Amino acid sequence: MTAGKNPRNFKKKGQSGNKKKAKHPFVNKEWYSVRAPSIFEVRVPTLTPCNKQQGLKIPSESLKGRIFEITHADLNQQNKHENAWRIIKLQIEEVKKFDCYTNFAGMSITRDKLCTLVKKWHSLIEAFIQAKTADGYMVRLFSIAFTRRQNKQVKATCYAKASQIKNIRAKMMEIMVNETQKSSLKDLFRKLLSEQISQQITQECSKFYPLQNVLVHKAKVLKKPKFDLTKLMELYQEDKSEVLASTPVEANKAAPTAE
Repeated sequence: MTAGKNPRNFKKKGQSGNKKKAKHPFVNKEWYSVRAPSIFEVRVPTLTPCNKQQGLKIPSESLKGRIFEITHADLNQQNKHENAWRIIKLQIEEVKKFDCYTNFAGMSITRDKLCTLVKKWHSLIEAFIQAKTADGYMVRLFSIAFTRRQNKQVKATCYAKASQIKNIRAKMMEIMVNETQKSSLKDLFRKLLSEQISQQITQECSKFYPLQNVLVHKAKVLKKPKFDLTKLMELYQEDKSEVLASTPVEANKAAPTAE
């Protein structure tokens, strides 16, 4: 040991004398309300945290582009259990005070729902298209269908021929392209949620082979037109006359204190 040094005063490398008290990570955060378009019954389904403004860092810049995956059941007050298998993706495009205005970013279904549709001794038919909506959004849709047993059928299997599958797939793609091109993004998602496109596919493809469990199970928004605030606010026209009774908690909720 070096002469003249007290071993009790030795400090480890990188160890400081005064330790700062650990703060809760949410002390420096604010809560923002995430608003959903007017086609849903629940207008504020969730909240999202964001760091408070510090210097030149603006909270709205980090919030824009944030995507939320919310089940269709959480966005509607009626028939919640029937729509729990569908997942809606909403993306923040504008922030005003403590309100985040979202737009549609996509849709999908849960894996357990897809597993319940797949059955043996049936033919599975899939198709996808990529088209542009009437308001300039590039969208990709994925659909799925299964053959159905006919009335008084004795045969155990109900497989469709390759020519029948080809005709059904072509018809599915034609219907999805036509519905996408003549609809805006809001109208397209309204048709997808109401299964209007699925019913049309089932009806028109029955001349090739009876179908069941027809579903547009996935939708993606690939490209967006130039941002227009007035068009975004058109999705929230009904919000001006209705009270947000479904808000889970108040906006800008106080952050928890450090333990």
